[in-house]
Order: sequence, then C-alpha cells, then structure tokens
Amino acid sequence: MRWFPLILLFALFACGSSKKSIKSKVKKEKRELIITLERTACYGTCPIYKIEIYSDGSAFYHGERFVDYLGDYEFSVSKKTTNYILKRAVEIGFFEMEDKYTANITDLPKTIVFIQKDKQKKKIIDYYGAPKKLKEFESLVDGCIDYRRMKKLTD
Repeated sequence: MRWFPLILLFALFACGSSKKSIKSKVKKEKRELIITLERTACYGTCPIYKIEIYSDGSAFYHGERFVDYLGDYEFSVSKKTTNYILKRAVEIGFFEMEDKYTANITDLPKTIVFIQKDKQKKKIIDYYGAPKKLKEFESLVDGCIDYRRMKKLTD
C-alpha cells in the first residue's frame, strides 16, 4: 500500500512523456494551393467551373453551370501529375507571360490560371489573344480532373 502513490506518480509521468513524444513525431505537411484553373461565364452556354490543386495532392472541383458535375467535389492528383504540370509551366514560360490577354470584345469566357512553384506565383487571365502554348497548358490542367473518382461534398 505504501508503494501505491509512487506507482501512481510514475504512471502519470510515463503517460505524459509518451504523449509528448508521439506529438513530436507526427508532422503535418503544410498544404498550399499550387494550381487553380477557373472558367467563367459567357452570354451562351460556356462551362463555368473551378478546380484547385493543393501541394498534398488533394483537389477540389466546383461546377456552377453548363457542366456535367454541378456542385462541390473532391478528388486527388498524383504527385507525378502535379510535378509534370509545374514542370510544363516553367517550360512554356508561364511566369514570364503577360498577366492578362484581353481585347475590346464581349461575350467570351475567361480562363484564369494560377500557379505557385517554389517562391514564384503567377495568375494569368486569358480572355482573348493568349499564346497557343498557354491554351494547351490550360487543357493540360483540365485533363487532371479525375471525374471517375470525384466524391461529392455535402453541404
């Protein structure tokens, strides 16, 4: 009976130190937004949606109008795919391109692309007159949406 307080004290210290060591071993990866692509409205039936891809591979899709998938969905993008998209951004000179491609025209949708790679960040608004390599890059980003594995998010 006289050992009971000592055993209790030892048990409390043992539990406290194990919790601390477990917490210190668990590292949370900082999730950063690295790629977005948004297609906006026109006066007709242009698809309106946005995708966001994060550094941890998580991705989100929001379909608004004139798309097969309306609402909010989540999916994942492999590290290989995100690395390829970021590599292509550098190869086409994304970070050196104009911030806006536009003209005095109405009724066209915009495609807005954002890329963050390392310390570089760039957003391009493509309304009219963008280079072919930017259009192809936008299609590449569109192609990473995995419609078969998207999961609907509930409200």
